[in-house]
Amino acid sequence: MDDGSAPAAGGYVLGSTDREMARLAALSEVYGPVTAAWLDSAGLRPGATVVDVGCGPGDVSLAAAERVGPTGTVLGLDAAPRPLELARARAAAAGLRNVSFEQADVTRWRPPAPVDAVVGRLILVHLPDPVAQVARLAGTVRPGGVVAFADVALSTRAAQPELPLLTAFNAWLLGTFTRSGRPVDMALRLTGVFRAAGLPDPVLTAAAPLERGGDAVGWSVVAGDVAGLLPVMERTGVATREEIGPETFEQRLRAQAAEHDAVLVNPLVVGAVARTPDGGG
Repeated sequence: MDDGSAPAAGGYVLGSTDREMARLAALSEVYGPVTAAWLDSAGLRPGATVVDVGCGPGDVSLAAAERVGPTGTVLGLDAAPRPLELARARAAAAGLRNVSFEQADVTRWRPPAPVDAVVGRLILVHLPDPVAQVARLAGTVRPGGVVAFADVALSTRAAQPELPLLTAFNAWLLGTFTRSGRPVDMALRLTGVFRAAGLPDPVLTAAAPLERGGDAVGWSVVAGDVAGLLPVMERTGVATREEIGPETFEQRLRAQAAEHDAVLVNPLVVGAVARTPDGGG
């Protein structure tokens, strides 16, 4: 949300600015391998119909489209028009004709007919009632179809040796999410969410990618979080612009990391995959 108003609990707070698009690109680079492993564990087959909820600029949608092939279809859904424009351009550039994108409220959207799979990466943390939404979306999937969500445990980001600026950022980030009514550990709740939504225990994949030094891509994710969340940080009283210094934040953070040759532990991302009951007894 980038209109300057206070976000409702469960709303997306990181906006759709150029900086946020850059943050999402960095995030996808860091988490590309675990995303691929998660989608592979989902077993998306050629010819399958897939819906990607909260698709953003389309990384998961495009990866799913490659897996289901030209006989399958992927529909990416997002509430913000800006990321969808980028997603459509990326699909066209990749020559993927089996993927399309639609602006929609993912908490209410329903397909005209059951689909083979519903997937979503880093979306449940932003939804007001993850259990209810997973249960609702699972209801749009055919019997024996796939329900797959991946999310993050924000509290697991760290550096070794500890970097003062990252330590400060972690406190700002966790405080902002907590005061905005969002969980900071959704990755660790996925099994419970799936169970409460009436699904079997999911198959899990997980990774907390490691990088080293001042050139780590993950520092761009951190800096993007600062830029996107700054209005909310100030509004909720977590930190002020003067404390954060957003204009030079990334430069200072990278300098600290380079000086100490620090190892960055990017936050743990967990992917969960389950199949809907097939009614076979």
